Amino acid sequence: MIYSNTIAEEYAVSAILNSPEDNFPYLKGEQVGQSTFHNFAPKLVWNKCSQLFKEGRIHEIEMLEFSDDIKGSANGRELSADISRIRSLYSGKEFLKQHVKTLKNEEARRKAHIVASNALKGIEGGESPDEVAGALRSGSEAIAGILSSQSDWKSASQSAEEFAEMLKLIHQDKSQAGMPTGITLIDHLTGGLRPSELWVIAAPTSGGKTVLMLQMLASVLKLGKRAVVFSLETDADRLHARLASNTQNIPMGKILGNSGEILTKQDLVKIRDYVEDVTAADKLVICDSDSMTLESIEARLAQMVDAGGDFDCIIIDYIQLVGVSDAKDLARHEQIAKVTRTLKQLSKRYKCPIITASQLNDDGRLRESRAIGHDADTVLMIDPESGTIGVAKNRNGARGDRLPLVMNGAFQRFE
Repeated sequence: MIYSNTIAEEYAVSAILNSPEDNFPYLKGEQVGQSTFHNFAPKLVWNKCSQLFKEGRIHEIEMLEFSDDIKGSANGRELSADISRIRSLYSGKEFLKQHVKTLKNEEARRKAHIVASNALKGIEGGESPDEVAGALRSGSEAIAGILSSQSDWKSASQSAEEFAEMLKLIHQDKSQAGMPTGITLIDHLTGGLRPSELWVIAAPTSGGKTVLMLQMLASVLKLGKRAVVFSLETDADRLHARLASNTQNIPMGKILGNSGEILTKQDLVKIRDYVEDVTAADKLVICDSDSMTLESIEARLAQMVDAGGDFDCIIIDYIQLVGVSDAKDLARHEQIAKVTRTLKQLSKRYKCPIITASQLNDDGRLRESRAIGHDADTVLMIDPESGTIGVAKNRNGARGDRLPLVMNGAFQRFE
């Protein structure tokens, strides 16, 4: 079944042909585009008008001719008649708004049909339930995007008021814009872990990436906030051991029993205090499957929200281990780009910071994709030789600084 409405499509392009300077920007603002049109004649008119708009020649649309486009067409005479008829349809903007609503609904139906068909193919092809659920959720978001309009946009006054409120919060309370990272020097440079930001911590293998992420996590939990950790490399028990070492000042080797030291009664009390703290109000959720995909991460977060849960910070360890469902169709750098782009979208969707990590190449560059640096708001690089932290990217301030911090492996933190 083909979902389209010829009348609505023809009326929309008729509105452009008759009043381009008024109606074309309006339609663009309502997210109308090439994919909105299914029928040949309206799509031809839209594409031609779009090209003139891009070239700054919108004033030429009213006098637009289609003879060159029609020439050589098997049904050229019929097409010419259709375009002439389309020109005469426009009778006012009040009707245009209703037709746009119809157009968007039909486009959404076409997209929904594709999403459902692909999901069925995935099930028949043996994809996991998480992968199918993730694909369906991504599809539903694409459909929601089709149905969005200017009503979803913030006016200048609204966004300016929100900006003023943020400044008021920062300066009246003498606080920072985001949650503290647990390292004052980093907070001063970046303003802390802000909502809707993507942080990337980069280092070679065993270079301290997880240590720094968990130090930030400990700082978030200390505020009474809730966090979700997707750990594809380290199991939950080891993560808890690291967090307990950091927050309770107990050497990591002592907790794991591989240093020859025995935990004292005081140590055990501290560990009990840690356990009670993180289990209170279920502050920390850890998913430690080593086979998680991007789609399963999306699905798990959505399930938590649907169940009434919320979170203030998301940690994913680490980028190169996150699989994507369509990996066979993408080069490795394209897979990584898809992961980082989606993580940035998730940070904005849930209005919380996402902290993740990336491997570095031997030459000290981010491995496999420039998209990591492009999508991130903050990139911290750990020097494998000195152990110090460099600020490679900082949307909120200066970068290039190398902070005099060194990893203390015994207590799982940078100092």
